[in-house]
Amino acid sequence: MKNKLTKYLLLSAMSLTLVGCNAPEEKPITNKDESTIIKNAKNTDEYMKKQDYKSIAYAFIYNIKDGLSSYESETNGSVKAKVLFFDYDIKFNSLTYKKGNAFYAKDHSTSTFVTIKNEFYMVDKEKILVSREENKYDVYTCADFQKTSYSMNQYTVMGYVFNDESILKTELVSDKEDVISIKYTLDNDLATNLVKVDMKNNGDLTSYPSFKKVEVTLAMKKDFTPISYSFKSTYDAAKPVIGASEVTQECECVFSKVNEEVTIPNEAFLADKLGAKPSEWIPKGEERDIKTELLESVKNLDFAKGVGLNGNLTLNLTETPIVLTMGANIKFDIDRISKDKIFDLLSFYAKLEGDSNFNSLISMVKMVAGDKLGEYKDILDNFKSVEIIYDGQGSLYLVPTNQSDLHTTIVKVKITDILDLLLKQINVYNLVQGLNKDVVTFKKNEGSKEGDYQIEISLNEEIKKSLKDKIDTFLADSQYALIGMLLGYKDFDGLNIKVNVENNAFKNMDAALSYVKKGNESEGQPDEVKTLLSLHLDASNQTFNYAPEMEKAKKLYDDYVASQPIKSRFNNLLENVYVNKAYLVNVKKALEEYNALSDTQKAFVGTEVGRQLGGVIESVENILTFLDVYKKYDLTHLTNADIFALATAYSVKSLDSSLLKAEIGEEDYSKLNDLGTLVDYSSLDSAITKMNGDDENAWGLTEKEIKDVKLILDIASILTSTYSQVYMKLLAAGKTMSVDDLKVKINNLYNKLNQD
Repeated sequence: MKNKLTKYLLLSAMSLTLVGCNAPEEKPITNKDESTIIKNAKNTDEYMKKQDYKSIAYAFIYNIKDGLSSYESETNGSVKAKVLFFDYDIKFNSLTYKKGNAFYAKDHSTSTFVTIKNEFYMVDKEKILVSREENKYDVYTCADFQKTSYSMNQYTVMGYVFNDESILKTELVSDKEDVISIKYTLDNDLATNLVKVDMKNNGDLTSYPSFKKVEVTLAMKKDFTPISYSFKSTYDAAKPVIGASEVTQECECVFSKVNEEVTIPNEAFLADKLGAKPSEWIPKGEERDIKTELLESVKNLDFAKGVGLNGNLTLNLTETPIVLTMGANIKFDIDRISKDKIFDLLSFYAKLEGDSNFNSLISMVKMVAGDKLGEYKDILDNFKSVEIIYDGQGSLYLVPTNQSDLHTTIVKVKITDILDLLLKQINVYNLVQGLNKDVVTFKKNEGSKEGDYQIEISLNEEIKKSLKDKIDTFLADSQYALIGMLLGYKDFDGLNIKVNVENNAFKNMDAALSYVKKGNESEGQPDEVKTLLSLHLDASNQTFNYAPEMEKAKKLYDDYVASQPIKSRFNNLLENVYVNKAYLVNVKKALEEYNALSDTQKAFVGTEVGRQLGGVIESVENILTFLDVYKKYDLTHLTNADIFALATAYSVKSLDSSLLKAEIGEEDYSKLNDLGTLVDYSSLDSAITKMNGDDENAWGLTEKEIKDVKLILDIASILTSTYSQVYMKLLAAGKTMSVDDLKVKINNLYNKLNQD
C-alpha cells in the first residue's frame, strides 16, 4: 500500500492524542462511555473539597483538547522490551503546538533498530497533513486518519480512556501553593481498548496487547492550567515469529506558553501543503494479508519438533560460480520463545561448506576486511567448511572442519554480542529511507490445491532507483571501480524472491539479486540481465540430535581455551631466548609439556612449536659449551695452540650468531671470525726453507718445527683462511706439493716422534 502510515513496533502515536479529530461513526471495541467531559470548570477548589479527583481529570483533559486557545508541550519517554535475545529500547521525543484551531506535532524516536520522524499538521480537525520522511507530505481527512489511529479519539490522553469505569483508583500526590498533582490507576482493559486497536493495527501485532499496569499522574494549577502529565504502563505484545515480549513504557509531557502567543514552525509552508486534495484512503487489504500469510506459513512449521534447512548461496563474480552449501537444523518452542529461559528452549546446528572456488573469495575478504575481523580472521584460513553449534545457553561455537581435523581455531561467541554489533552498525530507517515506504511489493499466486501458493516479493520502483543511485556512487569511487569493470556492470536490475508454501507451511524459497551487464557493442552483443547472487533454501520438519557434535565442540573449545595460556607461555620462551642454564631448564620442561599434549592441543598451540623448542635447546646448549672454552682465553694474546682450541670449539657445532653476539659482543665476535689473521707462521716459514725433495725424513726439521707446523696445519683444517695462507706460502717458495701432501708428511714425522 503506497504512502501508508507508520508501522510502530511497540509504540503507539503520542502527540496527536492531545488534540483529536471527531470520533468515527463505528467505534472500535469500546463498550463504555469514553468520558464525562467538564467544559466550564474554572477552579479545582470545589472538587478538591469533595476529593472528586475524577472530575478534575475530565476538566484537565477538556482543557488540553479544546478549552485552551494555545500552548506548547514537549514529551520525552522510553519504551523498553526484551525482543528475542536482547534488550530493546526506544527513546522518543514529541513537540506539540496548539494555536487556535491549528495544531502541529513533531515526533522523533530512536532505537537500535530504527529512527522514526513524524510530522502532523491540521486545522479545524477536518484534514490532517502527515509526513513520515523529509520533504514528503500526504493529506488525509481526519475521518480517514482515524481508521488507522483510534488513539486520536477526542477525550483520551495518549489514547488511554478516562471515564468513571476506567479510573480504578485516585491518589493525591501533592497540593502545594497553586499546584496540585493527582495519580490515577486505570483499568487494564477499559482504559486501553483504543490503544490496543492502535497497537495491533499499526504495530503488526498478532493480537491485541495485554496490559498489566497503567498509571497516570496529572499536574496542574488550581485554575486547570496544565503543567504536565506522566505515564507508566506495562503490557505484553506479540509479533509474528518473534513471539511475545513484556513492554514497559514511561513518559512525561510538560506544557508551556499556555494561552500565550504560540508560533507554529514553518506554518505557511505547512498550510500550503494542507491545502492539497486529500489522498484516497486505501484500507489495509491484500498486501497486509499476503505478508501475514507469509509469516504464518513460517510459524506453521513445527519448530517444537524441529525444522531442517538446506540450500546453497551462489555468487557469480566470474564465469565460474562460487557456491556455499548450507545445512541447518533448528528447534524451539515458539510459544515460549520470549520467556526468561529462552536460551534453554533453542536448539541449533548448521554446517557451511564452500566449493573449490570459495577460497579465492575468502582470500579477497581477508585482504579487504582482514583488519576488521579480529580473531575471526584465523577461522578463514584454508576455509572449506565450518560447523555452527548452539550450546543451549546463549552462545555459538564456530568450528572449522578442515585441516585434517586438526583445528587451529575454534570460536565461542555470544548471540547477544552478534546482534548488538549488527544493530549498532545498521540503521534500518537509513537503509530504506523511512518505514512508511513500501520497500517491497507482494504478489500471491494460488496453487493447484487449497493451502498451496507462491508469494513473489520484489523491490518497488522507488527503492530500486534509490539503490541504483547508491551503487552508481559506490562504483564511481576509484577504490571500487575495478568491481564494476569485472562485473561489466551497467545498471541495477532488482531483488526478487519467490516463496513456495505447501499445506499453509513454508516449503522453500529462491532469491536472486541481479544487474544489467553491458554487451560488447563491437561484436553486436546486447545487454543482458545477470544474477549476481542467488539463494535457494528448503525447509522441512524433521527431528534431529546433534549431541555428539555438541560434545565434540565443547571438548574442542575446552582444549582450545586451555591451550592458549600454554601457547602464550611457549611463544614467550621462543621470543625471549636467554643463554643460561635456568632458561635451558625451563625450555626443556616446556618441550616435555608440549610432547605430553594431545594432537588436537598441539594443533592449537602450533605443530611447529615442538621443533622450535628443540632447536632453541640445541642452540643454547651449543653456546654454553663454547662459552666454557671462550672464557679461558684473552683474544688480544693468543698463541697458535689457543687459536686451535678456540677455532675447534667455535666450529665443531652450529652456533646461533645473534645469540653469540649478544653474549660476547660485536668486537670479540669479529675476532672469532678472523682468527686466521692471528696465526703465527714463523715456524712454517722456517720449515719451508728445509723442505727439499720428497723425503720428509731428509728435511732435517727440528722437533719444535714439526710440532709447530702440525699445529698450523691442524688450524688450517678448520680455518679456510689459514689453509689458503699455507697454500700461498708453499707456492711462493716454489714447492710443488699441496697443503694436503704437506699435512701427510708432517703427520708422518709427528707420529715418528711419538714412537721414538
